[in-house]
Amino acid sequence: MSLVRCVASLALLAVPSVAGDGFKDLKPPAPIADGRIARLAAVDALDCTPCHRDVAEEWATSVHALAWVDELYREELLEKKKPEGCWGCHVPVPLAGTDLSQKPAPREELREHGVACVSCHLAPDGAILGPFGAATEAHRSVKDARFGGADGDALCAACHRTNVGPVLGVAKDFEVSEQARKGRSCVGCHMAPIERAAANTPTGAEPRELPKRAGRSHALQTPRDPSFLARAFELHASSADGRTRVELLNVSGHRVPGLIGRSLKVTAEVLDATGAVLAERTVEIDSRSFVPVDEALEIELGAVGPKVRLRGLHRDPRLEQPVEFLARELDVVGR
Repeated sequence: MSLVRCVASLALLAVPSVAGDGFKDLKPPAPIADGRIARLAAVDALDCTPCHRDVAEEWATSVHALAWVDELYREELLEKKKPEGCWGCHVPVPLAGTDLSQKPAPREELREHGVACVSCHLAPDGAILGPFGAATEAHRSVKDARFGGADGDALCAACHRTNVGPVLGVAKDFEVSEQARKGRSCVGCHMAPIERAAANTPTGAEPRELPKRAGRSHALQTPRDPSFLARAFELHASSADGRTRVELLNVSGHRVPGLIGRSLKVTAEVLDATGAVLAERTVEIDSRSFVPVDEALEIELGAVGPKVRLRGLHRDPRLEQPVEFLARELDVVGR
């Protein structure tokens, strides 16, 4: 199964924080247990890497960097009559100057770099685009509205509104439900806030200490990170008429799960005062039984107790075994 890997490469730095609360609690993504590629070795050959080593190393472990070389993607292409229909979102041309309402064309060169620095940051005239436009001797820099503000989601949506193969166009959910008007953004959830210098001193150059500034991690949080996946839901437990209702409200900004082949299994247990289980129920959701944006997965149980224990398991197409993303006890309201 493949993922559309779009739009975050070397320096989406300092887009204003919209949904950053809780990023300090994020843990490293779940390890790839089947031995597949976990870091893009080609990162060392990028022109951007010597000066932006920290950002490049973050990006090199992301699904964007691995978009072209990912084994599951390569396997999926073998089953396609027109595999070239997938290329544009796995190796997109520089998006600046293109019609972002359309799926991008594929690059002809350096496809092993996947969704590369140039995909988001290279202007048609060769300037480097970003949120600051800070002057540097290395290249001409231009401040661009797509790195923050009202146009901040357009780069992501160019690919992520696409439905093809196992990929679901979750950006359509985001747009139709007007998440931007609620203060949400793609970057605000998937690129954790970070403070650091704009560049590193290249190897062999005289060390310089540059001032730090607010920016964004390019590691790209995805549902493969269990703590990030848990943040997709607000949890509530209440009781009435001898029954307990558990609600997992989808606050992610799009449907959950958002990929064919991905599933979530949630088990709810009503506990008495001693911790004994009074009732139990398990519900599983997938791409056909997904939770729509701003709606809730509801689990009803035929007993009432002071607490509910929740356990959630995530099955990802890349992982051999399910990963626990939720382990919580909730106080029951209304007893």
